[in-house]
Amino acid sequence: PMRFSLFRRTPSGGSDRAGKRAPKAPLSPALPEARDLVVHLHLHEQQPFQVELHDMNIQGAELLLPFHLAPLGGEGQTVEVEVHHPEDGWRVRAVGVVRTLEKTGEANVLVEVQFTRLGDLYAQLDDALGRYFNRRSTARVKPDIDTNVYVKLSHGPHRVRGFAHDLSGTGLGVALPLAQAAVFKGGEHVRVTVHLPGSDDEIEGPGVVRHGYRSGPEVVLGVEFDLLADSPMRTRRKEFLGYVEARRESMEAWQQALSRPA
Repeated sequence: PMRFSLFRRTPSGGSDRAGKRAPKAPLSPALPEARDLVVHLHLHEQQPFQVELHDMNIQGAELLLPFHLAPLGGEGQTVEVEVHHPEDGWRVRAVGVVRTLEKTGEANVLVEVQFTRLGDLYAQLDDALGRYFNRRSTARVKPDIDTNVYVKLSHGPHRVRGFAHDLSGTGLGVALPLAQAAVFKGGEHVRVTVHLPGSDDEIEGPGVVRHGYRSGPEVVLGVEFDLLADSPMRTRRKEFLGYVEARRESMEAWQQALSRPA
């Protein structure tokens, strides 16, 4: 998605540095049950106000709100999200930080919030809330079968090279030989360098190893990006997400072509 800064508003009739790109159309909720919920955003020293919920899972939420109500602190500001289901009667409050702000439509902003106190959030949940919170944050895509996305991981003295097994908006799976993958442990902080096809420059930033599993003769390490850190992985996120979205569209087109009658 297009990155947007509250402190670089484009004058009326002007253009931004993205190349005279028009604002996005209003979004439809990605969470099917979003319209069942009432969501309020709490900002420091301000009265809470109601916002539209676009998407949500245990890691965070995407909220749609008018431009003039967007958090003035921008990325990194601490906020609180209150989610209420009027019919079922439950109410959940989650603390998080603003990860991105993105202009959509003429007067709205899509605010991405990353929840930071997951222990407190889990303590408020029961099985009935699973359909709202226990969802993957972003769909995973595969690189083109004829194209490798090369990845480097580093931690301390260890430097290994592999390729992307899968990618999403928040991380990727890195395929490595077993002997190289064995030096990394779950929860370990690493440096990730990704070379996207068609790009001259690598994208680099911090991440955390979340899991690992065998895939044939190799091991796939699941690495989550630290998108709050000041790094090219955050500042060039639009470029990375553009590649992920293009692969998703290609995969959907391929699946639709397979499903058509001969």
